[in-house]
Amino acid sequence: MGKETVAVIGSNCFTGSHVVDRLLQDKDLRGIGLSRSPEKKDFFLPYKSRAEADFQFFQVDLNRQSEELIRILDEFEPSTVINVAALSEVALSNFQPMDYFDTNTMGVVKLCSQLRERSYLKRYVHISSAEVYGSCPEPLLESAPLNPSTPYAVSKAAGDMYLQTLYKNFDFPMMLIRSTNVYGRHQQLFKIIPRTIIYLKQGKTLELHGGGMAVKTWLHIRDVSEGIYQAMKKGKPGEIYHFADAHSYTIRDLVERICRLMGKDFSACTKDVGERLGQDARYELDYGKAKRELGWQPRVSFEEGLRETIEWLENDPNEIEGESLVYVHQA
Repeated sequence: MGKETVAVIGSNCFTGSHVVDRLLQDKDLRGIGLSRSPEKKDFFLPYKSRAEADFQFFQVDLNRQSEELIRILDEFEPSTVINVAALSEVALSNFQPMDYFDTNTMGVVKLCSQLRERSYLKRYVHISSAEVYGSCPEPLLESAPLNPSTPYAVSKAAGDMYLQTLYKNFDFPMMLIRSTNVYGRHQQLFKIIPRTIIYLKQGKTLELHGGGMAVKTWLHIRDVSEGIYQAMKKGKPGEIYHFADAHSYTIRDLVERICRLMGKDFSACTKDVGERLGQDARYELDYGKAKRELGWQPRVSFEEGLRETIEWLENDPNEIEGESLVYVHQA
C-alpha cells in the first residue's frame, strides 16, 4: 500500500515548516510543500535535517498562481491539505488591509471553492488565529462569538466563516485550528522572543510597547505541530480545536525571564514606549476539547522552550548576520 500524501500550503513559514517536520516523522506519509517564496536556508527549516525525507517543495503563489497550485494538488492528490499560509503581522494590517484580505480571505475562497470538488480530499485543516475572538480575559470555548479588533483578525475570521459555510452546504471536510502565540527554534528573527535574545546579545535596547503589559499565552511550536498532526488523524470535520497553555505572561514578564536566563539587567536593556495600535490586552483559550478528542496537551515548559531558543541562536551566530530584525512586508 502506497504512502498517504499530505500537502502543506505555507510550508516555508515558521509553523508550516514545523508541521512538515512533524509529518515526516510518520513514515507512512509523504509530504508536498507549497509557498510563494523559495525554500529558506536550513537555519529556518527544521525538516531539512531529515535527509531521507519523502518531501517535495513547489514555489507557487496562493493568490497569483491559484490555478497552478490546484494543478499541483491534482497531480499528487493529497488526502489532507493543511493551510498555514497567511499574512500575520497584526499592526501592519491597519495600514495594508487589502493585502491581508487578498491572502487570508480571498486566497482561502479561491483555494477551497476548488478543493470542495476534489474527491481525493478527505481532510482540510485550516490554521486560524486566536485573534478572531478579540481580547480574551478568561479562557474561551470554541463556541465563543467572534469579535475581531484588527483588519488581520477580520480577514482571518472572514476566511473561517467561509469555510464553515462550505461545511454546512457541501460537507467540505474542514477543521479550524486556533492557537495562542507560538515560539521556538527556527522562528523569524523579528518575532518578539528571537528578537529579544538577539538584542540582548548585541547590547541593543528593546522597546516595550505599552510598557509590555499585554498578556500572552505562549505555546512551543513542537506542541502546536503535534496538535495539528493529531487533528489531521483524529479531528472531526466541521470542528474547531484550540491549542493553548494554562500559564500566561505579560510581555514584560517574558523579557525579564529572558534577561535572567542570559544574565542581563532588565532595566538597562529595555525602555517603555507607546502601545501598538489594535493590541488586544489578553488571549486565553480553553483547550479541554483538544485534550478530550485529540489526546493533546502542551508538553514543553516555557522555561525549557526559552532555553532551547536561546541555545539555537547562540550556537549559530553567523546565521543571523544580514537577517532582518524587522518585518519586511511582501504583498
